Amino acid sequence: MKFAILTSNSASFEYVAACLSPQDVTCVRFDDALALLRARRTEVFDVLLIDAQLFSNAGRLVLSWRECNADMHWPTLVFGHFVEREAIRNIFDAGIDDFVAGHFTADELCARVHRILRSAERKTQDADAGTRIAVGPYRLCRLTRTAMLRGTPIRLTAREFATAWLLFSSPGAFVSRQQIASAVWGTEASLAERSIEQHIYKLRKKLGLGDATGVELKTIYSLGYQLTVQQISEPSRNVEPSQRMLAA
Repeated sequence: MKFAILTSNSASFEYVAACLSPQDVTCVRFDDALALLRARRTEVFDVLLIDAQLFSNAGRLVLSWRECNADMHWPTLVFGHFVEREAIRNIFDAGIDDFVAGHFTADELCARVHRILRSAERKTQDADAGTRIAVGPYRLCRLTRTAMLRGTPIRLTAREFATAWLLFSSPGAFVSRQQIASAVWGTEASLAERSIEQHIYKLRKKLGLGDATGVELKTIYSLGYQLTVQQISEPSRNVEPSQRMLAA
């Protein structure tokens, strides 16, 4: 892992680096915010540590940039002595994940770093759970509106993807025409009936739904649709007569 350390104090940097060295962490020191912002264009950091002495100026500048740039959403921890004790009350409003004030041990720093890394991982997993779907060999991403079959992208229109997302979100469940009409067209099922049928036909064709993929889109006559996934069972193994005798 690579950590960015924002501090103008070489002794503080050396102490933090020494605390983290047993964790197989590479620490890169930055004396000011601009140097860090330039580096992030070519380097990827797992954690950002900010010296409390620089927090009110350089630290806040970096955090402001972080809020506007998705590639800078690093877990962030502030360490050391604050110039003003009152500043501790406001650091969380600035968007940091944790802090360790005053003198601290290597164990304490490592424990807090592990905590914010676990928290960041959970946030990523929660975000993925709400934006990505995996059903059989299919992968759908809501953020990019893309569908893939065994790694191959499939081109879908906005409404085709919206319909697919609704169906793939609840495999095995019955999805009524009215649910589709409301979610995709924002209207009554009777008004969108023909469009729904056309989109279902196109989805079956484009996605290759059926026995070949183990995922099928069934029509529940005059009511709606159901996405079903076949359970793949392991083939039975032939047992030699001698093995059967030994087993007996």
